[in-house]
Amino acid sequence: MFEQYQELWNKTLERLAFDFDKEEFDEIFAPVNKVYKFHKNLIYVVAPSQFHKSRIESFYIKHVVRVLNEVAKTYYGFQDYLDVKIITQDYITEDTNVPINGVDPNINNLYRHNLKATYTFENYVVGPNNRFANLVALQVANQPGKVANPLYIFGGVGLGKTHLMQAIGNFILDNDPKKKILYIKTETFIEDYIKKVKINSDEEYNEKYNDIDVLLIDDIQFLAKKEGSQLEFFKLFEKMHNENKQIVITSDRPTYELKDIMDRLTSRFEWGAVVDIKEPDINTRIEILKKKLASERIGYEDVPLEVLEYIASNFTSNIRILEGALKRVLFYATMMNKEITLDLTREALKDLIPELKSVKNTEIIEIQKAVCEYYNISLANLISKSRKAEFVLPRQIAMYLIREIKKESYPKIAQEFGGRDHTTVMHSIQKIENLRIINNQVDEVIRTLMEKLK
Repeated sequence: MFEQYQELWNKTLERLAFDFDKEEFDEIFAPVNKVYKFHKNLIYVVAPSQFHKSRIESFYIKHVVRVLNEVAKTYYGFQDYLDVKIITQDYITEDTNVPINGVDPNINNLYRHNLKATYTFENYVVGPNNRFANLVALQVANQPGKVANPLYIFGGVGLGKTHLMQAIGNFILDNDPKKKILYIKTETFIEDYIKKVKINSDEEYNEKYNDIDVLLIDDIQFLAKKEGSQLEFFKLFEKMHNENKQIVITSDRPTYELKDIMDRLTSRFEWGAVVDIKEPDINTRIEILKKKLASERIGYEDVPLEVLEYIASNFTSNIRILEGALKRVLFYATMMNKEITLDLTREALKDLIPELKSVKNTEIIEIQKAVCEYYNISLANLISKSRKAEFVLPRQIAMYLIREIKKESYPKIAQEFGGRDHTTVMHSIQKIENLRIINNQVDEVIRTLMEKLK
């Protein structure tokens, strides 16, 4: 029976490999690959060094336990909560006969999906940029095949489309572990089709794609100009849709911008619901960082808010890069054995913010004067409390630029504009962030002024 627990741990490591960068996984998790014993719902795994043990216990153990329980429930039908204890060789004694609990003889051979355990609705930070998409996804997860089939999610790179898609799959699995859910990238589907044609056999293809209950397919735009693959996907789509099997599709563009894909496919993509995910505003980005800290077992109260604000202000358009910046700061602080401060954060990220290097020494007054010159208004009007339209937008843009370039706190910026309440500054900056997404003219003004200030 011991082999079952070693297999369970091996599968847990496979799932963890999906959740971390290869370098990080290979360094921290891959060497921790041996189960020593299982006793009273506690799995003892051997770390090769005290460093590995301390690192996992300090930063990753909560996530490891969550993944272990997901795997145990999904693949083996375990209902009891399992825990993990990391040990080193020093722990191991001559007594290797600790009783090992037997595995439930009714272990289910469930469909082996490839969803990331961390991609859940609970871990998905909702903001103005994705609230509607999240709402529709929840409805789909609660009633697969009934309310929005297919669900088509589009948005830029790194904005959380894959997370939301897989959250649907994980939610469905939590409610019915026997559901067959397949997550694939479009490139993988194309490769599977080519292989099927090349070997002139449907057996392997059919085993993978037949009888699945939910299909989650990423980056459908890569079907462009692949006529054979398009036809094959059309057949799969028709079969699943006719059987009320849920289909979720993601893309980096709306359906009407899909090029070189047959019309009968793109029209079907609109049969259910089409939702988009935009870039998160600064408040949402800060919440994303807090959520990431929680998953790393670090309370966000242990990291100064100004550090989170600094990271969120500099990494605006890609959540993966945003989270990567935070992980870099955490790693840097650990390696340097220093407290996380704003100065340390700047040092850790200095090589990742090239666009601000040439303007970071710009004085606040220079930024204000540049905005005044652009809009042909006086400095007195810019920093005044006048609500005239011709002054409000330039004032908000100036606040935004000071925040972007100087990384000043909201109270400090408020002082530079007649001593306003700092919440007014915060709302002004957020408004400009939102305008940059929907108003090309405002975005162009920002870019022009940034270039001028270099």
